Amino acid sequence: MPVQNLFKVTKALTDLLAQNITTNIDTSLAGVLKVTGSPPEKAEAANTLSLYLYHIAENPYYKNALGPGNDVPNVAKTPMALSLFYILTANHETETTFDAEEQQKLMGYALKTFHDFPVITKRTRFNGTPILDTEFDNDTIQILLRPVTPEEALSFWNSEEQRTARLSAYYEVRVIMLEPEPPRTMPGIVLNLGAFVFQLGSPQLEQSQSQVRFKIPERNGGNIQELEATPAQVTLDTSATPPDAHNRLLLIGSNLTRGRSRSVFLKNSIWAELPAPDGPIRETVVDLSQNPDWDLEFRTDRITVKLAPVLRHLKPDLTPVDLPVLPGFYSAFVRTVVDEQIISNELKRISVSSNEVSFAVSPRIEGHDAPDIAGNIQINLGPEFDPLDANLADDAIQLVIDGEVYTRPPPADRVDPPANVQEFFVTNTPSNLIRINPHFPVTVTQSEAHPVLLTVNGAASAPFWIELNP
Repeated sequence: MPVQNLFKVTKALTDLLAQNITTNIDTSLAGVLKVTGSPPEKAEAANTLSLYLYHIAENPYYKNALGPGNDVPNVAKTPMALSLFYILTANHETETTFDAEEQQKLMGYALKTFHDFPVITKRTRFNGTPILDTEFDNDTIQILLRPVTPEEALSFWNSEEQRTARLSAYYEVRVIMLEPEPPRTMPGIVLNLGAFVFQLGSPQLEQSQSQVRFKIPERNGGNIQELEATPAQVTLDTSATPPDAHNRLLLIGSNLTRGRSRSVFLKNSIWAELPAPDGPIRETVVDLSQNPDWDLEFRTDRITVKLAPVLRHLKPDLTPVDLPVLPGFYSAFVRTVVDEQIISNELKRISVSSNEVSFAVSPRIEGHDAPDIAGNIQINLGPEFDPLDANLADDAIQLVIDGEVYTRPPPADRVDPPANVQEFFVTNTPSNLIRINPHFPVTVTQSEAHPVLLTVNGAASAPFWIELNP
């Protein structure tokens, strides 16, 4: 995750030096060694290491990278990639004496530390405490010793200095991403691609669209964000007062109100594979007389669809079948009746259908409970779908936290709570929930936010974080 405060990089480096030297190299320096980000001339004291940031450059590799979202222009949405340049200087000087042996010993300790830890990640810990601030999330910091010649080192100390050049080493630290402006629209997922021929004046669909609503972590402000998603990622919500962004799907197109009547049809692979007698159902119409919880509003260039967790389908013999609107991918098209004629005492309809556009129905995460006494965490899901629905394949639910994939044991080995670290358990009793055995410590000294990605049938939830507080 990009950062705004560059000093957090400096602090990670100085903490690494202090912790490694006093823990792994020379324990006698514990409580004695001082590592500072001040410039060398401000750090003239005994047992002191100065790591001073003296130059910043833009990293050329990421310079032309495109930012997330569909905003135009999106330069401000692209994190600025930086390389930071540090000078490392050792000092061991009192008012009356200068100890070259101690100075060079400290310098050797510092060089060994950066040699042994060329990359800092979220797993870099000392005594269980991470070196990286939680704001870095899954980022890494790479430390490179620059090949500076003796002559170049001398030139670093400007002509105003009235003393000999100090023993120093020069490091490049990369790649540091400065936090960009957040995108206002989400990039789409390409679900189909092709060239189509349409009858003049017939309904045409261009895309599906929705709003994805989520709350950022409290330590980052806790604000509610809404992003436009194309293709649509619809979040079903059966709560008493759902947000306007939920349950809504826009079908964008043209000629959508022409004809005598018009209907919206939906398709889903689970419905198409339902066994007899209920299935298979290749397509079904959104019939408002059978589905009062649904709603359709037609305009020339768009159709607003209000979805619900169940869609009632009437078979040819008028037998009703209640189809669960499970998370996953759907396609929609419009069928318009352009004319009606009575031929041989029978009503004949002439209809045309639009092309199909795809959209996703996403699982909804309501929140999470505080860790229990054993350290397990409960993630609460909305009641809009049953996570144990028989129509869901055993591997339909996938969970990724902090970029780490969590596993769901085979049915015979599933226990609640999960037996092993980085496992999860799914249940619908007493409510829909996922219980995890986290891979990260749940006792923290400062606020942490761990990103959660829940996918069901390939459809991802809105952004969500497990938040831990001291």
